[in-house]
Amino acid sequence: MQTKTLDVVSVGEILIDFVGSPKGCPLAEVTDFQRAAGGGPANVAVGVARLGGRAGFIGKVGRDAFGDHLQKVLEENGVDTRGLLRDDEANTTMVFVALNERAVPEFVFFRHGTADTRLNLAELPQEVLEDTRILHFSSVSLTVEPARSATLEAVRLARAAGAVISFDPNLRLSLWPDPERASKEILAAVKLADVVKLNEEELRFLLGTEAETVAAGVTALLARGPRLVAVTLGEDGALLAGTKGKVHLPAFPVQAVDTTGAGDAFMAGMLVVLAEAIQQGEDPEALDSAWLERLGSWGNAAAALTCTRPGVMPALPRRGEVEKLASQGTGNGISRKEN
Repeated sequence: MQTKTLDVVSVGEILIDFVGSPKGCPLAEVTDFQRAAGGGPANVAVGVARLGGRAGFIGKVGRDAFGDHLQKVLEENGVDTRGLLRDDEANTTMVFVALNERAVPEFVFFRHGTADTRLNLAELPQEVLEDTRILHFSSVSLTVEPARSATLEAVRLARAAGAVISFDPNLRLSLWPDPERASKEILAAVKLADVVKLNEEELRFLLGTEAETVAAGVTALLARGPRLVAVTLGEDGALLAGTKGKVHLPAFPVQAVDTTGAGDAFMAGMLVVLAEAIQQGEDPEALDSAWLERLGSWGNAAAALTCTRPGVMPALPRRGEVEKLASQGTGNGISRKEN
């Protein structure tokens, strides 16, 4: 088997977020928007690169100004862009987002026929898929063809080349025809993955009564095929479980100003450590509690640091910051900044 030169390759959506202000307004009343690079898999790739990992991205943008911007952001962060494709016929995907008066995010996706949905089988860069230790994807690219088939083929090709498969449901119900279809497709993707990261709400959506407690839900999810499951619990930290152990790590106490992207930061922190374990010959299925604690500590530290700064990609931390915070042990929760 060839030596891998990339630690993590993400496949899926990359897009422009238009973040509304002032905060606290429903989206219908927002008057100003600020452009930001986004998309869960793209955030993870940038997060891995900032933490010192060798990251790549596979996805599609339009041959337009927004596509130019997204390519520049990836390159400036050291992400391998051999798999970033340009579409001559469709525009770059856009999302408008705002926090309403209850601090609940509202999204409006401009994604019908846009570039990220048009990734197809013939365009997959097989050399990149064969060159990574870990392939990461989310359910957003499974909501529409041809991106769905292309993503699933990327998973197949990467696994055939020896990659570990990472999956984040990143549930966006508005992109699915109905909740039943979302649940069915996401659970099918869970069976394809070695590593699954999700939040408590997603866990309960997928498993219903099987997730009466988080611990019970994790056990039920592991029975569906993954070798490692991580559930992020917001201010309560994270629960990680594998076949050799289970650990609950409290969150680090920081002054949070923006929790957007914390889950992607957690995933990036966890995958950087996992890639190092794989490089050392460790099997994800055999990771003991000590490894799980390291995975969770880096995930929690990356998420906590991201919460201290506004935005997503600009807020993703550097390796030195995460190493310093993770070495201090875990605290007892995230302290939210009061306005």
